[in-house]
Amino acid sequence: MASKSPNIFCESCSRRSKSTKAVKYCTDCEDALCSECLDVHGTIRSCASHHVIDVNVIDRNPFIVNKSCEVHPDMVLELFCSDHDALCCRSCMASDHRSCDKLLPIEVPAKGVKSSAMFEEINTDVRILNTAVNELEDKKRKSMLSLDDSKEIVQQEVKNLKKQLQKRIQELEAALMSEIDKIHTNLSKQSSDDLDKICSRRKNISERSVFVSKNGSESQIFMFINNIKKEMNGHANDFKELLSSQKDYCLLLKESDLLSVMKSFGSVEIKEASLDIKYKPFKVNQAQNMQQQRKIPTQFILDVKFEVASAYIAGIGVTKDNRLFLCNNSGSNLYVMSDKGQQLATIQMDGVQWGIAMEEEANSAWITLPDIKCVQTVDIVKMKKGNLIKLQEPCHGIALIDNQIAVSGYGKIYIINRMGDLKKTIDVEKRDYIHSISAGKTHQLYYVQANSVVSDLKFVRLDGTFGSNFVEDKIRLVDVKTDIFENAYFLKHLESSLNFLSFEDKSLKTILTKNDGLHNPYGFAFNTDFSKLFISNYLSGEILIFACT
Repeated sequence: MASKSPNIFCESCSRRSKSTKAVKYCTDCEDALCSECLDVHGTIRSCASHHVIDVNVIDRNPFIVNKSCEVHPDMVLELFCSDHDALCCRSCMASDHRSCDKLLPIEVPAKGVKSSAMFEEINTDVRILNTAVNELEDKKRKSMLSLDDSKEIVQQEVKNLKKQLQKRIQELEAALMSEIDKIHTNLSKQSSDDLDKICSRRKNISERSVFVSKNGSESQIFMFINNIKKEMNGHANDFKELLSSQKDYCLLLKESDLLSVMKSFGSVEIKEASLDIKYKPFKVNQAQNMQQQRKIPTQFILDVKFEVASAYIAGIGVTKDNRLFLCNNSGSNLYVMSDKGQQLATIQMDGVQWGIAMEEEANSAWITLPDIKCVQTVDIVKMKKGNLIKLQEPCHGIALIDNQIAVSGYGKIYIINRMGDLKKTIDVEKRDYIHSISAGKTHQLYYVQANSVVSDLKFVRLDGTFGSNFVEDKIRLVDVKTDIFENAYFLKHLESSLNFLSFEDKSLKTILTKNDGLHNPYGFAFNTDFSKLFISNYLSGEILIFACT
C-alpha cells in the first residue's frame, strides 16, 4: 500500500531497489506508479482495464476496498448474485448459489453504478450518517463542557452548603449559650436562697444559745435548756427536711449525635440524558436483511406436523436457524420449538401471548400480552423474558418499523419507541380490535380485524392516509404477512385457508385450504428465505410446517 507521506515513491521501482517518485496509483494492483512504470502497466493486457487515479488522492485518502471473500478468505470476490443481493467468490458460487438464476461477473452489474439509484442512496446514507456523527460530535463536546460547568457548580454548592452549615452552627451555639446562662442563673438563685435560709437558722439558734449561756444564771440556763428542747426538735426536723432537699449542681454538655449522623455534606449524583440525534438506519442494510427472500413461493408441501399440548397458538416467530417461538393464548408459557417438533425451552411470560415481532439482530422478540395490556421482550439467545411496556388497552398485532414499534389496539395503531413512549396514534376506519399488522418495506402497515363481520385487508401509512381496500368479504381475516415484493399473505380462520394477494396485478389466489390440513388457523409465518411456512391450527395446538419452492 502506498505511503501517506507527501512524497510517494513508485512501488514497482522500490521492489527493484530504485527510488522514483510516483505520479499515479492503480486501485486494482494497489500500487503507486512512476511515469515509466505506468506506461509498462498500460501495455499489460490483464492491467488494461485497471482503474488508475492521481497519486495525490491516495496521499489524502487511502484507497481500501476489500476484495477477499469473508467465507473463503483465500478467494477473491468476482461475482454478484442478484437473487441474494450479495458478492461472492467461486467457492461461494459452488456451495451456496448453484440454483441462483442471476449470477454475474462483478463488472456487469457494476456498469453505470455511479448513476444508479443504489449509488445515490449510499451517498445519501453516508451524508445522513456523517451529519448524525457531526451532530453527535458537537453535542458530545457541548456535553463535556457542560460536565465541566456542572463540576464548578456542584463545588460552589458545596462551599455554599458549608457557609450555611457554619451559620447554622453559630446560631445553634448562641442558642445553647443562652440556655446555659438561663439555667445557671436559675440554679444560682435557688442555691443562694437555700444558703440564706441555712445561715438564718444557724444564726438564730447560735446567737440565742451563746447569749443565754454567757449572761444567764444557772436557773435561767436550766430553764432555757428545758424550754428550747421542743424548739430544737422543730429546728432539727426543719433542718433534716432542708438537708434532704439540697443538691450539688454543676453544668455538663450533652452533645447531640449530629457528628455521628452527619458523615458527609451530601453525595454526588450523576444525571444521565440521551443525546437526541435524529438518525435512521441505512436503507441498504434494511434491504440486505430483507433480500434473503429470493423468489415468491408457488408450491407448498406438508413436511412436518406436531402438537403443542394444551396450548392455543396464535403468533409464530421464526429465527434464521428455524427455531419457533410460539405465542400461547391459553397460558403464560411461551414455547420454543425446533422445526422438527422438538421442545427446546419454555419461557414463563407475565400473561397469555398473541402477536410476536422478531428482531434477531438484537437477539430479541417483542410479544403482545393482551390480557394485561403490555408488550414484553424476550432474549431469544438466553431464553429469558425481559421488561414490560405498559399500553393503554389490550394489544394484539405488533410489527417493527425502523427503530419504532407498531402495536394494534381497538380501532387504533399505536406507534411507540422502545421505551414505551407513545409517538403517534393512527385511527383506522372500522372500530374493532386489530388482530394482526405487518410492516411493508416502504413503511405502510397492513392490518386485519378478525371480529369484523366484513373483513378488510387494508394498509395505512404512518401519516394516517389509507391505501386501497385489497380484500373485502364476509370471511374473517386473522393474520397477515408481507414479503419483500409487497405481496400479502393472509389467513381466513373460519374458512381455514391461506391466501395470496399479488402486488403486481392485485389478483387473489388461495394457497392452502382444509384439504391441506388447515383447521381454524390463527397464526402463520415464513422463515427468512421463504423456504418454509409455519401455520398454527388454533384449537388443536397443531403446528404445520410446509416446504416452499
